[in-house]
Amino acid sequence: MDTPKKKRNVYEELGESWLRAATAKEDGKKVAMIPFNFSPEILYAMDIVPVTVEVLSSELLLLEEGLTAYIDLAVEQGFPETMCSTQKGVIGLLEAGIVDKPDLIVNGAAGFCGPNAKGYEYMARKFDIPIIFIDDPYYHDQRSNDYYVRGFKRIVSALEEMTGKKVDEDRLREVCELSNEATELYLEIAEMKRQVPNPVPNMYNMGHTDMRLMFAGTQEAVNFYKMMHAICKERLKNGEHVKPEERIRLYVMYTGFYFDMTFLSWLEEEMGVTYLMDILQGYDFNPIIDTTSTDSMIRDLAITSLNMPMARQLKGAWNGTAGWLQDTLYYVKNYKADCMLFSGHVACKQAWGAYRLVADEVKKQLGVPSLRLEGDGWDHRITPMSVIKEQLSEFFDMVLENK
Repeated sequence: MDTPKKKRNVYEELGESWLRAATAKEDGKKVAMIPFNFSPEILYAMDIVPVTVEVLSSELLLLEEGLTAYIDLAVEQGFPETMCSTQKGVIGLLEAGIVDKPDLIVNGAAGFCGPNAKGYEYMARKFDIPIIFIDDPYYHDQRSNDYYVRGFKRIVSALEEMTGKKVDEDRLREVCELSNEATELYLEIAEMKRQVPNPVPNMYNMGHTDMRLMFAGTQEAVNFYKMMHAICKERLKNGEHVKPEERIRLYVMYTGFYFDMTFLSWLEEEMGVTYLMDILQGYDFNPIIDTTSTDSMIRDLAITSLNMPMARQLKGAWNGTAGWLQDTLYYVKNYKADCMLFSGHVACKQAWGAYRLVADEVKKQLGVPSLRLEGDGWDHRITPMSVIKEQLSEFFDMVLENK
């Protein structure tokens, strides 16, 4: 009699994915550090292991030692204190020799996040790592798409030169088909999120971010979404949602707080608040990749990158096509949010300069209020979680009174 296979959980899928990244050098594979708005599929197709800097920083928050020592080390060694903590953490890891230097850095935030772009350039210069750049265009139209696709193709050419081999169409198609399968699953989960009450657990958002930003195009990502899809479908069938009831649906219009993983369970189990998503979990506008040819796949991977969260909303005018206002209105309306939260890092000058304009217009058009907090999503010392919870509790009371 065959022994039944042990059912895997979401953490095992994440662990399997990270293990591949951790052992890449030992396995003789090249490693590329990439930003959160660059499609990792092209790297998997070329047998290069991507490490998304912002995802690595966020995952390290789960460790007992945390990230703060490495943030401080980066600053002590010359990286400006006012730059983004997600790059500071990884720079500190490089300074301490905890992680090996990658073979390549892709700088993909130029045009929508100056601090991010400068952080990647700093890593390349400080640690003598080859770097390639791609620029995000200001507008969101066909001309901009064409411009970005040309830049993405130059990245592919640089990768081919580095590895000494051309993109294999069959392997690229295999990766893109896995990515499409994952996309279809997470879009179905997103559709379930629109239900009132929402059956999707708050913690799903964190795994979703990691899988989309670093592991898209892998079987582990597909396995994760299949697992979560089954869980959410069962919860929807059984009428399960936040406990004891869904009182408030929260949309975080920018980045969230990631340094304390109990935050999402506190919202769900004690406050009755559904964390619909923050800006890093909204992928409604990513296309299904056309796998007809190498050219069509590379084109759609480029368009996917251009539509990644933040890159899409913050690269142009706050009230322009596919801009921050337009997409915030879309998510608040379609996911039936009761309120919004904004908290930006001190480095996020472009967000601080526009968030009030966006929040006021959403309030005017949809009647949805917002709360502004100050804090650092990766560094608990800026605003402690106890203060964040206190301010949010008061805000939620106000929202309920006016509901």
